[in-house]
Amino acid sequence: MVAVTTEYVDNLPMIYHDVLKAFWMFNPLRRANYGVAFQSLYSALSDKHTLGQIREACVAMEQAGVLEIRDGIFAYPTQIGDELIALVNRDQQTELPPFPPLPTK
Repeated sequence: MVAVTTEYVDNLPMIYHDVLKAFWMFNPLRRANYGVAFQSLYSALSDKHTLGQIREACVAMEQAGVLEIRDGIFAYPTQIGDELIALVNRDQQTELPPFPPLPTK
């Protein structure tokens, strides 16, 4: 098993870093077997990368064992992919303030 370090993650080329970060943007409480469509990743990253670049990055990560591509359009992280996502997003705030109580009569 490969040991993923923060140093490795911090030195990833930006497109891979951005794609892994986008998984958290769609669902910060995501669980294993939660995939995201290339088009959805593009909706979050269109200001930085083209749809083609995102697809190519996902294919490269699939070849490295980080993602699994299903039905030609969905990227599902593997166990190592989940570890990378967690490290890429290690500084993200996942807690929201409580919803204020509704006014009573």
